[in-house]
Amino acid sequence: VAWVAQRWSAEGVGATVDTLRSAALQALRHRDPRAVQEQSGHWRTVLTSGLDDFRPYLSEFLPALVAVVLATPAALAVVFWADPVSGFLALVTLPLIPVFMILIGTLTRAHTERRLRITAALGGQLADLLSGALTLRALGNTRGPAQEVEAAGRRHANATMSVLKLAFLSSFALEFIATLSVALVAVGIGLRLLDGGLPLAAGLIALIIIPEVYNPVRQVGTSFHAAVDGLAAVEEVLELVDAPSPTPFLPERVPGVGLRIEDLSVRGRDGVTPHGLSFDAAPGEVTVLHGPNGSGKSTVFLAALGVLPAGLVEGRIEAPASELISFLPARPVLVPGTVATNLALLGAPPTDTGVDIGVPLDREIGAHGAGVSAGQGQRLAVSRTLARGSGEPHLLLLDEPTAHLNAELVIELGRLLRDRAAAGDTVVVASHDPRILDIADQVVTL
Repeated sequence: VAWVAQRWSAEGVGATVDTLRSAALQALRHRDPRAVQEQSGHWRTVLTSGLDDFRPYLSEFLPALVAVVLATPAALAVVFWADPVSGFLALVTLPLIPVFMILIGTLTRAHTERRLRITAALGGQLADLLSGALTLRALGNTRGPAQEVEAAGRRHANATMSVLKLAFLSSFALEFIATLSVALVAVGIGLRLLDGGLPLAAGLIALIIIPEVYNPVRQVGTSFHAAVDGLAAVEEVLELVDAPSPTPFLPERVPGVGLRIEDLSVRGRDGVTPHGLSFDAAPGEVTVLHGPNGSGKSTVFLAALGVLPAGLVEGRIEAPASELISFLPARPVLVPGTVATNLALLGAPPTDTGVDIGVPLDREIGAHGAGVSAGQGQRLAVSRTLARGSGEPHLLLLDEPTAHLNAELVIELGRLLRDRAAAGDTVVVASHDPRILDIADQVVTL
């Protein structure tokens, strides 16, 4: 019976955590993707280890809380029935435990939230470092980032130790108060037994039952500190889910596959970029968006896709239906699985798109693109994007497609984009590469 109950509990807890995680991911889909990208390390920590730390709250703390509501009053009633004096002493000392729990829990919460922020920052820093480890090593610049990670690790260790100190202090306070309360009642029972003012049977019943009055409350305190790490993460998730989703800026859907942008301005953290942008990208042409980093090239694509909050966007965009748009982001995502699985990620079959991937279709890809080089991953992403746009005219939005590609592949990609434009596609590329600028029918400078 205990095994079945434990299994049901584990399944219920797992389903609850999965529901929270899914709801948070859905909520993040409706947020500004630029802000989500900047906070990716934080949300990665909250939605993984943070929500996993919430499991003890559901599996241990809530059952202990139910036990307090049911078992403590029942045990206290038995003590009152056997010995009203002992019951009165227990009733007076029992509230001391939750009072100390509230005081220490309030202090622990602030330290736990600080630890979660430090853990999220450390996770994001490590992810950025690992993604650029090869570049740093090639440039011989590994000492500085290593020292920064070491310093972040020390901050994380200090924050963890501060939370543990408070947890040990809380446990000591709970145990001390509960033990002192039981001892106080036991001494009173012993003195009255010696004096003859208390029957032996009543004294034994009260002495045996009195620890059960305090034990559920002690278990609540212990379980709370086991789950306090997860509470901070869940509060962030619930705040995210409960917040109203911003209304997205939706382009006007028009026939064909052309793209028209009129007086587009988008507000962001660094100001308004782009500002007052206008251009027409027609089918059969290659349009290149050119400008320095931070000029808003990627933001133009996000606005055309309709994923930016309406409150941040001004202007007018005419674009085809979403199923006729194929988008290559600046940082393509590779999921664990085979190369063929990643090629079919956008719903298109892994057909020949003219891009030589350089790896077999059954090659396994690990987390964060492990198993393929940066160039192979970029070729895979380009091929996947072009495969979705094959078969009928599409609007192709390509953000820095030549990243990590050698000179020969860049030339081949340029020829392929010209061929796709000749076949009726509208090709819009954000790029710094002069070889891509050379194939453009028009260059829009931001």
